[in-house]
Amino acid sequence: MRVRLRSAVARSAAVASVLVLVGCTHSSPKPLDVTVTQTTTSVRTSAGPVTGLSFSTVAPLPPGQAPASGESERRCPYIASTPDENPTVNVADLEGDHVYRTTVLTAMNPVGCRFYFYSGPYEAITEISTHRYSSAVEANNAMVLTAQRGRQAEGHQNIVPGVNAVVFQTHFFGPDGAADWACAFAKGSVLVVVRTQQDNVSYNALQLAVAIAPKF
Repeated sequence: MRVRLRSAVARSAAVASVLVLVGCTHSSPKPLDVTVTQTTTSVRTSAGPVTGLSFSTVAPLPPGQAPASGESERRCPYIASTPDENPTVNVADLEGDHVYRTTVLTAMNPVGCRFYFYSGPYEAITEISTHRYSSAVEANNAMVLTAQRGRQAEGHQNIVPGVNAVVFQTHFFGPDGAADWACAFAKGSVLVVVRTQQDNVSYNALQLAVAIAPKF
């Protein structure tokens, strides 16, 4: 029996597993119940069945070092890096660390972004990665399965109108292991994942997702 994955409410009679997600505070978006259902039909992309994404740590970018292949040093098209660029909405304030270098991840479609800390070890503090699927259903399924691969997954409904998200812990800053908070949301056929080096709260990743979601 093959598995088809789809987002649904808990009333489905064919529930194989359920990711029950709990809200944080009274000011957080409404918690989201995300369900994986099992049927006899598989949903497949040209590359095979939809699976969750896994993540690895990101290397630092010290002063004078050129960005890695697939990174181009320039401003991110979705959000300002510093208060000097935009005093109201910027990565430095929302993530909680100073930004000294910003790169665009050019191999992604649409492009992603990465933001680096201003002092040693000059680690990445935030990353926006994009992952395109053949349909909105597949992007949503990938969001659910990606969160399940992480730790402490928690859903949020309507972070902006019509867009749901899941926060979870995963790899990003090497010394933190798999404890750094990320936020994933699906917008049409594109899955967007915001990773941060925050290992204590999910709030920063969620607020960054809220800030950039309208740009997709």
